[in-house]
Amino acid sequence: MTKSLQSALAPLFITSSFHNLGLFEYPIGQPRLYSSCLYALAKWSIVMYLYYPVLIYTWQNNFGQFIKFFLTILTVFTSVFVSLYRYKELKVCLHELSIVDDTLEALGAPKKYRVLRKWILRIIIGWNIYSITKFVRTISIVIVLYSFQQISFSYLYDLFIIFYINYVITSSALICGTVLGYTSSRFHQVNNLLRTIYSNIFENNADYRCTMQNRSILVSQRITGAKNRKQYMWIIK
Repeated sequence: MTKSLQSALAPLFITSSFHNLGLFEYPIGQPRLYSSCLYALAKWSIVMYLYYPVLIYTWQNNFGQFIKFFLTILTVFTSVFVSLYRYKELKVCLHELSIVDDTLEALGAPKKYRVLRKWILRIIIGWNIYSITKFVRTISIVIVLYSFQQISFSYLYDLFIIFYINYVITSSALICGTVLGYTSSRFHQVNNLLRTIYSNIFENNADYRCTMQNRSILVSQRITGAKNRKQYMWIIK
């Protein structure tokens, strides 16, 4: 049974750590900064060393393709750097979000960590299957268009690196989308519960309703007179 938000998101962060979009944690909850940075430095150094001839070739023969490759590499390096640099802040935010989940559970809203974990596993498996299928399909097309003898190992490696870099960029977007989507859903539940509590107070206490009605009229007048109107969420004490 999934008891915490960290354990529900564990498959996502374990997968991302192998792509340098997060820190290795062993055990869960104890990030290994130096090991993660050393792994990222070693892996991407080897990748760029072997991919360097492709950049030189495109620089000399197809400058437009070189710009495309350069921007893609710059994007993936930026994603890796930001992910590692902000990882601690992300964990703090998730810890605070778990406190919100505990509060919502006390108010009657279930956590649904098990459902979240299942959805994350489905997303990871589906995305990996799609990426592998797309890579195999591309290789098959190349083999059909050209003879197998003309395809060298270096060409296949370069093709794999291009796919992998795009895979890392898209994985970074999926991680952000998953975390932000879950955060948004929980705060929507907070807002709905506050509305329910607010309506219950008004229905069960006539005197309190009269007092709060006068305050609501005053606040409504202030909001109406404001130039930039925004949405407000009320916390009732």
